[in-house]
Amino acid sequence: MGISRHEYLFNEVYRAIANRFRKRYEVNISDHIDSMLKIGKRAGQGITFWPVDSLKLKGTLNQSGFTHDKRSDFCQALAAAATTGEGYREAGVPSLHCQISHVSCNIHLDSYGFVAIGPDGQKYYNPDLVQHIADELGWATVVEWLEKRSPTLGRYVGAVRPILPNSRNQYRPAVGAKFVLRKGQGWSLAIDVTTSSSGEKQAMANVQVLDW
Repeated sequence: MGISRHEYLFNEVYRAIANRFRKRYEVNISDHIDSMLKIGKRAGQGITFWPVDSLKLKGTLNQSGFTHDKRSDFCQALAAAATTGEGYREAGVPSLHCQISHVSCNIHLDSYGFVAIGPDGQKYYNPDLVQHIADELGWATVVEWLEKRSPTLGRYVGAVRPILPNSRNQYRPAVGAKFVLRKGQGWSLAIDVTTSSSGEKQAMANVQVLDW
């Protein structure tokens, strides 16, 4: 049984995704939703739905400037390894990641987008790809596994996010974790604890404004 339109229109995760489509691309994503199948607990899990017309949705994404993961290319195939159907990615950080098939579609928001467009118009992957794999693929899989067995444990573990060199810390040679204390619509309050290559430890609290 699907989720009613009235219910998902007021859901925080759906609104984060829908608002980004509307503000950036003047796209009403609800026009492409036949029935909502599932909504994740966070924007990184996104929404899963039965499309009205998957070909039309792909065309909309192409016209909006989303880049298509070409599985004939080794690097792009690697990036699309966890994608069901055809993958379309928004350039920039954070970025919408759309997995489109005629059976079902998933659209979620990657905190660490790694697709960039060069001055020549060509697509390339920036170093945030490593952070994306560690956090939003690897760690997220662990958290989802825990949530299915113990929602409480999954919630607490999910508040911890691994930190590697990435664009938000200027790619400094440090590793650590981020503890998300509070999250709202388009913002989060977190404590970052990192250790640099020299052994120096640093802890700092920050409020991050998310472009949702």
